[in-house]
Order: sequence, then C-alpha cells, then structure tokens
Amino acid sequence: MKRLLILLLLAGSAHADVYKSTNAAGEVVYSDKPTKGAEVMEMPALPTYTAPPVAEPVAGSKESAEKAVYGELVFVKPEDDATIRNNQGIINAELKLTPALRNRSNHRVQFYIDGEPYGEPVSSIRTTMSNVDRGEHTLTASVVDASGEAIISSDPVIVHLHRETINNPNNPNNPNRPRPTPRSSAR
Repeated sequence: MKRLLILLLLAGSAHADVYKSTNAAGEVVYSDKPTKGAEVMEMPALPTYTAPPVAEPVAGSKESAEKAVYGELVFVKPEDDATIRNNQGIINAELKLTPALRNRSNHRVQFYIDGEPYGEPVSSIRTTMSNVDRGEHTLTASVVDASGEAIISSDPVIVHLHRETINNPNNPNNPNRPRPTPRSSAR
C-alpha cells in the first residue's frame, strides 16, 4: 500500500520520469531518480478537468438574479383547506420564506385575499387579516421588489371562515331562540 501511494505521488509530477527497479531484497522499488538497472515507466496521462466558461451577465440579469434569491415561499398558517372560526373575521397568516426576506434590498411581502392585495406590502412574513367576510377565501402572497414586481409567489391556500350569526339557534342573542320553559317544582 505504501509503495502504491509513492507511485501515485510520483505519477502526479507531470514532468518527472518514474523508474522501476528491484533492490537487493528482491522488492520492487519506484523512484524519480534513476538507479543501476532501473527502467523508465510509461505512465498514463493524468485526467484533467476543464470547467465550463462562466456566463457573462446580460442586460436584465439583475432581475433574474433577484428572482433566484428566494427558493421557497409557502404558507405555514393557515393550512390549505382550513376552517377558521372567528366572529371578528380574523385570519392570522404566516409564511415560510427561504432564505429570509431581504429588507436591505427593499423587498416586501404582499398578501392577497381572493386575488386582491390585502393592505400595503410589509416587511414581515406574518399578517393579521381582519373583518374578513365569512365564506371560502383564497390566500396568496408574493415577495415584491421596490417597484412592486413579484420576485416569488406562493401557491394558493383555501380557507373557510365561519362567523357565527345571530340567527344561529344556539346563539343566546338570537331573538327567535326558543326559551326554556320554567320547571314547576312539585313538593
């Protein structure tokens, strides 16, 4: 094994010849110095690797470089097809963004509900949507640059918002709620 290592080290020297000889003990010896009775070894060419050329930046490559900045934008909360019960119509949304939001580059998160922007773009991956009407809603989000162009967008998430109505028979404020009849106490 030691001799093989020596052979490989010697073979790495592109300009040196390698000599093979047998010593007095009958062992085969490889060396980069010729000795009496040594023969020159024919070494195979060393493998080489040429890296492909690096592409030159082209006009508009800043935009494509910005688009490659983020690898993932997904909703953590709420989950897809979630049912939210909230009488104030509040939906708490949270995203997972990889890597983190680049605030120094003036990137912001724009949340959308049913295709319409919800508020202004924010510098957070969390938001609270309030006073949302009950029913089914589609939530999406995008990371936008300073000009408002989307850099990355999430897949849509469907949520079902339930708000209790006064007409619910179990609602104590329902004027049509059946009143319990007083029990007569028989003694």
